[in-house]
Amino acid sequence: MPRRFRHNSRVGYHGRVGYRGRTGYRGRVGYHRRNRTSMYSPYSGGYSMDRYGVGRHRPYPWMRDLEEMAASSRRRRERVARQREDSEERRPRSVKEEDKEKREREREKKRKEEERLEKEKKEAEELLEKMKEKERREKEERERLEKERASKRPLSIKDVDMNIPDNCKAHHTDKFELTHLPEDKRELVVRRGQEFSLILKLDQEYDKAKHDLVLHFTTGPNSSPIAGTDITLTVDENGRAPTHPENWHARLIGQNKTDVTVGVSPPCNCFVGEWSLFISAQSKMPDKNVQKEEFECSSDINILLNPWCKDDQVYMKDTNLLEEYVLNDQGAVFQGSSDHIGAKVWNFAQFEEGVLEVCFSLLRKSLGYKVGPHMSNPVTMARAISAIVNSNDDDGVLVGNWSGDYDDGTSPTAWINSSDILLQYSRNKGEAVRYGQCWVFSAVVTTVCRAIGLPCKSVTCFDSAHDTDGSTTIDYVFTRNADGYLKRDRDRTDDSIWNFHVWNEVWMARKDLKNEYDGWQVIDATPQEISDDIFCCGPAPVAAIKTGNCKILYDLPFVFAEVNSDVIRWEYVNKLTWINMGSDTKRTGAKIFSKNPDGKPYTDSLTISRWQKSSPHDVTSDYKFPEGSREERRAVDNAAQASRVFRGKQTPNDVKIEMVEKDGMMVGEDFTIEFRLVNTSQKKREVSSLHLELYSKFYTGEIKSKIFFKPLPGLTLEGKKDKTFSVDVKSKDYLDKIAEQANMEVIISATVAKENNNKDNIVKVDNFRLRRADIEIKMPTSCKKGEELTAHLNFKNHLPVPMTKCVLYLGGAGFEKIEKIPQKDVPAKSDWKLSVKVKAKRVGLEQFSVTFDSQEVPDITGRAEVQVK
Repeated sequence: MPRRFRHNSRVGYHGRVGYRGRTGYRGRVGYHRRNRTSMYSPYSGGYSMDRYGVGRHRPYPWMRDLEEMAASSRRRRERVARQREDSEERRPRSVKEEDKEKREREREKKRKEEERLEKEKKEAEELLEKMKEKERREKEERERLEKERASKRPLSIKDVDMNIPDNCKAHHTDKFELTHLPEDKRELVVRRGQEFSLILKLDQEYDKAKHDLVLHFTTGPNSSPIAGTDITLTVDENGRAPTHPENWHARLIGQNKTDVTVGVSPPCNCFVGEWSLFISAQSKMPDKNVQKEEFECSSDINILLNPWCKDDQVYMKDTNLLEEYVLNDQGAVFQGSSDHIGAKVWNFAQFEEGVLEVCFSLLRKSLGYKVGPHMSNPVTMARAISAIVNSNDDDGVLVGNWSGDYDDGTSPTAWINSSDILLQYSRNKGEAVRYGQCWVFSAVVTTVCRAIGLPCKSVTCFDSAHDTDGSTTIDYVFTRNADGYLKRDRDRTDDSIWNFHVWNEVWMARKDLKNEYDGWQVIDATPQEISDDIFCCGPAPVAAIKTGNCKILYDLPFVFAEVNSDVIRWEYVNKLTWINMGSDTKRTGAKIFSKNPDGKPYTDSLTISRWQKSSPHDVTSDYKFPEGSREERRAVDNAAQASRVFRGKQTPNDVKIEMVEKDGMMVGEDFTIEFRLVNTSQKKREVSSLHLELYSKFYTGEIKSKIFFKPLPGLTLEGKKDKTFSVDVKSKDYLDKIAEQANMEVIISATVAKENNNKDNIVKVDNFRLRRADIEIKMPTSCKKGEELTAHLNFKNHLPVPMTKCVLYLGGAGFEKIEKIPQKDVPAKSDWKLSVKVKAKRVGLEQFSVTFDSQEVPDITGRAEVQVK
């Protein structure tokens, strides 16, 4: 055998399948068991251990090779798997896979964190519950001990909560800034005839069996029960409602441990003003004595009129109108002439801080500082307000000035709100504010009335008459000059017709008159005529004015003449001879307007012509029947019965002078006056001494300057024919003579020859107004409270000369105040522009207004609305 095939006989191929060496069948099981001491030999090939460590018999030696091959294959697969895993770990993963794993890790982390927090929360809640339970037990123990101690001492009041937010909302007084001040300064404002609540903070629980509460209200310097200024009320523990609306009442509403809620009802005729409150807590002690503990409220309770209360004398059935006549602090007053109306936006500011206090002090001052029934009656209060707003005889608020010279004060056209006037009057300790004119007086009256709860509105009468002699007619006196022309005799003419006049209407029941005179009453603070020895006017029932009933209170003849007097033209010959040249029955009270009662700021046009469809609220029909109607003539006759003057009968004229109406004539531009002579008879008439006079005048009818006198040629006017005349007016003729408001008066007169050498004198007096430019305002239409806005202002100077001494005034109830801003001169025929910043201070639809004053043209105005959120 070759060398390489030699085998050790002991090892060799003994275990090979089918080989039989010298060992024979020693690989068999039996052989080993019998002849070998070792149970297993790695070389035996016949016996091996299984995976459980138990030996087993292999029937054939070749089976060991199969097992070794299977084990080797398994190890190879395991090795390949490990290599595969290792290569997978070393392989770079995609971003998507990494994000997925990252999200999974984060979710797992979040889940564990939530589990931890939930566990901690649960533990904290358990701990808190234990603490609360402990605190509850301690509190119960303290209360038990406190009750034991309280039963041995008298009841006392620790504090009083006026419940201002809820009370003011229920009483429609939550707009008053006084109710929103810091706690140590705010005050309660309520209305009479309506319950308000107080929350008393006691030192122990209220026991009806042993405790009583007594309220003590006082007002005025020397209060007394007899005068009705010292009221003592024992709180009704049964909570019964008031039995009579004219009685004070207090009742127990509810109790929450040591807090007791008390309802107080002032009577429907309660005195208006500030009331002090003292509360007495009374306790029955074990020794049967009664002990009292007093508490004084640190702030006053302000009680107003209540037009929402049916039992109040100022009750208004249509409560929706109260949104305008009591609660609206933004509006407008109307000026100009009947054919060219202008609106001046006004901030009444009745809710501004300090205003209500000034209004109460004005009432007391006007009524002699005596608090009594007159502080309850709206008739006496309205009359007192009309007196105290002017300064003529009682050191009132405003000095009237119609001269055009305001160097030592403020021009009436510069005012745009009432609060500046009233607060200046208060700061100066009752020194009258300079200066005002009718619309300023009226606006201040509106503020005072609305502040105290008296429904009020400003009313403008265009072509308003001022009757000085009680004749209920307006008498114009003419005389002939040396040239035979008729001219107005200013010395003998005391009556006048104002282009416009602004007064007020207030709402109330007139218990001193018949029921038919309830409702709107005219009051007028502009000092024109004396009534009961002082400068005041009204209240005059509008219903009585309409029917001409001038024999009731107050001042009916004067007010009737303002709206419905006939204008009589007289030729004065001598003291015994007065020739009645005719009358004009439609001249006065042409239009009577007030703001639309929508409860919102004024949003209509600032300039209103006769052709515009939109117009203010027309109340002319409230004052007079249709012109020329039987009812209107009867009212004039009724009023004439109160006349103290009679000067003859009227002679009818068959030739009339009619004005041709025009509009849009601007200050600084040329214009034309046109009129017609109309022959209403069938026969021809000879017209001579025809002439036209043009004057500049103040809106009160007082002449400032004569512009020119223009004779016109005579003519023959055929029957039923007319003739039109035109007179040109150049700007240079009137610019240096123009008055405030740019008002003009034209007088046209002539002599008409008739049959039998009879002659008639015809006269026409007419007023008109030149237009002023309006300021255009561009600013955001909405903003947030506290946000600063930019307003862009501009207007055009139409004058051929510069505007000098210019001042800009800005304001609005919903915006922070801005002081007046002096402006540079505005060149002739140029545009003026300015941008200003304003800040909104309250929520709602707010009005921003501006007024530009100059020496040449005052009172150029503009306005815009902003919705503040």
